[in-house]
Amino acid sequence: MATSVFIDQVFAEVERARAKWPGNRVQLAAFTEEVGEAAKALLHHDYEPSPAGLCANRAEVWKELVQAAAMAVRVATEGDSSFSYDAALAAREAEQ
Repeated sequence: MATSVFIDQVFAEVERARAKWPGNRVQLAAFTEEVGEAAKALLHHDYEPSPAGLCANRAEVWKELVQAAAMAVRVATEGDSSFSYDAALAAREAEQ
């Protein structure tokens, strides 16, 4: 099923991103950037062909959505050191 494939890829991307960019500095900015790239890929897929006449393909849209979701996971679970959001406290409160 597409959902389980997507979630598996999101978890893999979270681990890859943590290894490449450890810590939680500027996480919100990275998340926002990834959401913008996902939106751009979706728009290009349907409405804005490149000069060569090629549109973003489904794989590119999928990849950008995986990366955006992975950054959402990181912001939710790790926070961003630029803000006072406490990810551990939020997780405990969400379990109640």
